[in-house]
Amino acid sequence: MNQSDFQKAFDIYQVCPLFIGLKKNELEEIAHVSEMISLDKGQVLFSEGDLARSFFVVVKGRVRVYKLASSGREQTIVTPAPGTSFGEAALFAGQHYPAYCEALENSEIAAIDKTRFLKLIEERPQIALNMIAIMSERLRIFIKKIEQLSLMGVVPRLAEYIAQKSQGKNELNLDISKGDLASLLGTVPETLSRAFAKLKSAGLIEETGARILIKDSRALAEIATSYEWPISPAS
Repeated sequence: MNQSDFQKAFDIYQVCPLFIGLKKNELEEIAHVSEMISLDKGQVLFSEGDLARSFFVVVKGRVRVYKLASSGREQTIVTPAPGTSFGEAALFAGQHYPAYCEALENSEIAAIDKTRFLKLIEERPQIALNMIAIMSERLRIFIKKIEQLSLMGVVPRLAEYIAQKSQGKNELNLDISKGDLASLLGTVPETLSRAFAKLKSAGLIEETGARILIKDSRALAEIATSYEWPISPAS
């Protein structure tokens, strides 16, 4: 790794939750066992079943980790943003990646060598503690996603997504396509469009391109905590 790539890796590791609490020299050691990968939009980083030699941190851009059903339908698992790590489970859970990963836009990824990183963990137990905390939180999120997919209707899923992403603001600019959002919510674009239409007809949101204006945040939050779209004239 050249000096420029080393600095990019070191800088992003300083804000990566996985490495919180580590000292400068420890972050430098991790950067030394890394390499930078550039991805074009749509390029696949790894496929399900590929040998897991590394795990990753997004430096720039955005990627999508997803599963592919035998029917060809895709289910997005997570869309890591800059500073977010992914693929760590492959370090311990097996020799192969359990999903696919592709770039949603031109991206730079720091790939951390599995074998050399595991040696670092033996010497730096704080890293292992951070990983346990991060992976426990992700397990909680995945359990919630399973609950959503099995119990919640698409409208509540969409309402929850908008409520969470807007972070209390009255508008949200979608940073992913409607197709990717449908996959993330476990549905198809046609059903997602109907869910948007229901929220708009109920007077809860307005939509202009990628911009969503939230008109009734309280009602949106109530729908987000329900399992089905409430029975109303707007249904």
